Amino acid sequence: MDSTFVELDGTRSLHFHQGADCCTVSCALLLGVRKCEHKHAICCGQQDTLQFPIENVCFSVGLIRITSYAAYILSGGIRVLIWGFAMTETVDDDHQKESSLPGSLTEAIQLFEPVMVRRNVPARAREHFVRWVKKFNEFRVIRIRRSFRTIVNGDVVDFLQDQKIRFSPPDWQSRQAQESVVLFLRNVIGLEEIDARRVTDLLRGGDGSSVNGSDESNNVPVIVDETRPEWYQLVQRSLRTQHYALATEEAYLEWLERFVRFHDDKDPRETGTDEVRAFLEHLALERNVAASTQNQAFSALLFACSAVFGTELGNLSDTHRARGDKRLPVVLTTTEVDHVLDNLKGLPLMIAQLLYGSGLRLKEALRLRIKDVDVGYGQIVVRDTKGNEDRVTYLPETLRDELMEQVEKAKSVHARDLAEGHGRVWLPFALATKYPNAEVEPGWQYVFPAAKLSVDPRTRIPRRHHLGESTVQKAVKRAVAAAGITKPATCHSLRHSFATHSIEAGADIRTVQELLGHKDVSTTMIYTHVLNRPGVSGCSPLDRHRKPH
Repeated sequence: MDSTFVELDGTRSLHFHQGADCCTVSCALLLGVRKCEHKHAICCGQQDTLQFPIENVCFSVGLIRITSYAAYILSGGIRVLIWGFAMTETVDDDHQKESSLPGSLTEAIQLFEPVMVRRNVPARAREHFVRWVKKFNEFRVIRIRRSFRTIVNGDVVDFLQDQKIRFSPPDWQSRQAQESVVLFLRNVIGLEEIDARRVTDLLRGGDGSSVNGSDESNNVPVIVDETRPEWYQLVQRSLRTQHYALATEEAYLEWLERFVRFHDDKDPRETGTDEVRAFLEHLALERNVAASTQNQAFSALLFACSAVFGTELGNLSDTHRARGDKRLPVVLTTTEVDHVLDNLKGLPLMIAQLLYGSGLRLKEALRLRIKDVDVGYGQIVVRDTKGNEDRVTYLPETLRDELMEQVEKAKSVHARDLAEGHGRVWLPFALATKYPNAEVEPGWQYVFPAAKLSVDPRTRIPRRHHLGESTVQKAVKRAVAAAGITKPATCHSLRHSFATHSIEAGADIRTVQELLGHKDVSTTMIYTHVLNRPGVSGCSPLDRHRKPH
């Protein structure tokens, strides 16, 4: 017999191929079924299989039962079979009654195509989006047996968990599946209550009730500058989908624009290895850029070609590379540091003191969150550093009271923002996913908030960001000039001075390495050169043989 019995959610069901003849179907029904309601027959997507929910299955074959129900089952089975041949891939049994809903999965997929184009889903990813939608429809039909109109966030969660258990897809595929299904349900089926953030919260074990309605979780990957060329939008969307830093996004897109201008506005999707090599050599030989600059340009081109356009770059090892110059850092003496600090005031003064007193980078100081200032232990936790590792450094005792006063000011600003309907702060994607409510909590707010709200260019959501870098950089530049210092000192010179003066005071090189967050101790060793201590102590031969006049 061309059929099998399976157990689905406690209900015995009979599966048989659409190609089974009437005799096969009738015999199967006679042998195992007392009641079959063909209105519940379901088409299982593209598996070309019909599923019939069966009640009161009995496998004992009795002559009386067969005789009693033969006519009823035979006629019913044949009617069901005929009806089944007429079925297509239905999206929903009752969608035909609603003009706003597509009548079949094929029609729904056709409506999904322009949605993906409009939301800038890369062309090579669209087939995968469609595949996830088909998988979800199959899951809906076979497992949860609900119409599309009744789908809720929990059904999406059940689907994602089912895929995780059965196939163990990598995290990026699970995120793609979630994005595909949410995009389809919201934009094709019209289920506005389906929300990516609630789905994420439910996946983590929450109830989804504390998450606000749809916002950036549904829109971050697809909000792009539609005034730009198509290639620009594709790269921008890919960068945002993969949650690159905004500074990296801006740098990569700028390099791509320069690449396009260099090749007379040629579409970068039509370029290859030769064009990339010519541009890189132009930077090195004609523009005389630094090695780091050329490397950044190459990274931007490699990302666009390989990850977005699908262009395979050939061997570029013979490309002329820019020379990397080894330069010593600019270090201020303790007296010079005092003069610089004396010419600062307000927030720039406090931040400059952190750079020198804790060895922070400027961005690290500006990105400090309230929760990372540990007064009890007298330390500062630096997160999301240059090497993507957390570290701990000093909280200067002289700054303790002043810094706590600043923390209270930041909390009051946050409270005012909440009262005005704002109060969200930007979080890295991983943290935003893990802690959906953290963006409005006081501990996650910046210690040095900006004076005004700003609109996040990636989400179009008004937020209060941290104080801008240029504010501190300009203040330090003016202070250096006012102090009469001729060295090309910047904010980063205060960090260099922290390291140098710590070693001067007898700090172990490994300790300084940890405080600075260097991965390799050789990076930290450069400060011994600044101290004129290239591994051994000594003095100039001139000082040994001649006395100063």
